[in-house]
Amino acid sequence: MNYEKLMGYNPTSYGKITNSKGQEIEFYEHPIRGDEAEVICVCHELKLAQYSTFFETDDMEAEHGEYEPSFSDGLLYIGELEA
Repeated sequence: MNYEKLMGYNPTSYGKITNSKGQEIEFYEHPIRGDEAEVICVCHELKLAQYSTFFETDDMEAEHGEYEPSFSDGLLYIGELEA
């Protein structure tokens, strides 16, 4: 997903977390499809954005970390699996 293009739409933020790698991940609603699309995870520091495969943020925000989002080598991972 194109980070700059997404941010140009001024999407609605659902909130943010700091993951165990120290990356701040912000959750966004799709600017056109709204909640009919998967939540978008964004790391502003890395200028990366990608669909999460989740339609709600609860599991990704949970403290147990099973579904913690993180970016590595330009890809989004949820837990240990590539999104």
